[in-house]
This record gives sequence, C-alpha cells and structure tokens, in this order.
Amino acid sequence: MIGTYVSYRSTIDNMSKTLDRVMNEPAVKRETDYYTQNIKSVNDVDDFFRDQRLYNYAMKAYGLEDMIYAKGMMRKVLTDPDYATRLTDKRYQQFAAAFNFNKYGDKATSQDSATKATVNKYMQQTLEVELGNQNEGARLALYFTRTIGSMAKNGSLSEDGWAYQIIADKALAEVVYTALDIPDSVRGSDVEAQKRLLEQKMNFDDLADGTKLEKFIGRFSAMYDAKNQPQVSPALTLLQSTGSGGSFGFSNASMIAMQSLKPGGN
Repeated sequence: MIGTYVSYRSTIDNMSKTLDRVMNEPAVKRETDYYTQNIKSVNDVDDFFRDQRLYNYAMKAYGLEDMIYAKGMMRKVLTDPDYATRLTDKRYQQFAAAFNFNKYGDKATSQDSATKATVNKYMQQTLEVELGNQNEGARLALYFTRTIGSMAKNGSLSEDGWAYQIIADKALAEVVYTALDIPDSVRGSDVEAQKRLLEQKMNFDDLADGTKLEKFIGRFSAMYDAKNQPQVSPALTLLQSTGSGGSFGFSNASMIAMQSLKPGGN
C-alpha cells in the first residue's frame, strides 16, 4: 500500500492534471454546469436556500457539507454580519464573505467569490474526497496544507487565534494531534487547556513557512502510517530525508493550480 506522504506528494506534484481530470468527471461537470448557469439568478438568501442543488454545491465547496441540514444556522451566517465573525471556525466567515447579500444585495451571486472562487473550492474539495477514498491521511495532509497556507497568506490566521482554529476544525485537529502524538483523550478536554498545549508544542510562525510546513506534513504522514498502516515505511524514510537536507517544496505550478483553478468553458 502506498504511504501517506508518497500519495500526498504525488497529488501535489500532479495537481494541474488531477484537477483537470476532476473537472471533467460527469457528475462533477453536471453539478458545476448547473451551478454556473443558475447561481447568478439568485437574488437573495431565500432564493439561495430554495434551490437545494445550488445550496448543496456551495456548502460542499466551503467544506461545510456536514452542515447542509442546518439551514437556520446558515441563514444567520448570511444575514447577521456579526454572527459569522463570532464563530471560531473560519469556514463560516469565508462562506459569508463569498455570498455577501448584506453588502451586494441581488448582485452578491455575480461576484467572483460566488462564481469562480466557489467553483475552484468545489473542485479542490472533490479532489480531496477522492484522495481520501484511497488514503485518508493524504486527504488530511492536503486539506491542512491548503487551508493553513491560504489562511497564512490572507492574514486570517493570527498568532492569538491559530490554536482555536485548529481545535474548531476536526480535520485540522486530526493532523496536528496526530503529528504531535497527542492522545485522543486530550481532544475532549477543556478548550483553553488544549490551546495552551498546542502553543507549547507548536510555533505559530512555522505554519507560514513553506519548508517547515512541509516537514510538519512529513511528520504527520509518518505518525499516521505508524498508527494506521504499520507495515508502510516510505513516509518515515521521506521524513528522515526532509530532516537531513532533502528538499520537498511546492513548485509554482502546483501552488497556482491549488489556488487559482480556472474552470474551462464557463
């Protein structure tokens, strides 16, 4: 079985080709065509919730698929400017910013954030789900890199709040707690105690450093495979390589593909 780090790196190194393949899968293309053809006709929050396919697509794009049922909460996210900002999980803020009816009114769904950016995110989410079907650890690693990298780049990951963000996001927490070998029992403890523990074991500045972030992913991959695939050793070998001068970084092409996918034909 292919190790987590090998699977993760293979996806990163072939990102453009992989995203092109995902875009052209019949089910993905069908839902994306429907979304791009209909989203601009949505004039308000009621219209948005009324069209279940559009709503589902948007929720999946922002990693909120598990909350599709919570329309009451999501309505508050979109209508109360202060509500989303009080939620620790930044995905709700991103969703509110993407579909900002408060600011743009009936023009909200014509903004790039609601059109191209949402399609980009949907493709990335779909890719990660498919990767998870082969190797859940690689999916978590890719999600962590994309999410933390994006937050560090746009300044939404602060020195005061980064630990809360990790604790609030189950996938991010899984990566960090696995990499740091924190027992499962700790995850149910007091949030402030978890925050202090993370701050003791991690350095905020390392999350914005591409090289150090990559080494952290290598560490997570090794720990994940040790727990879930004891017979697999490539991740441990690669981790040792990155710690002794090896260079596993992101090419410009890979980063552009992850952050700036342009769906064809729309």
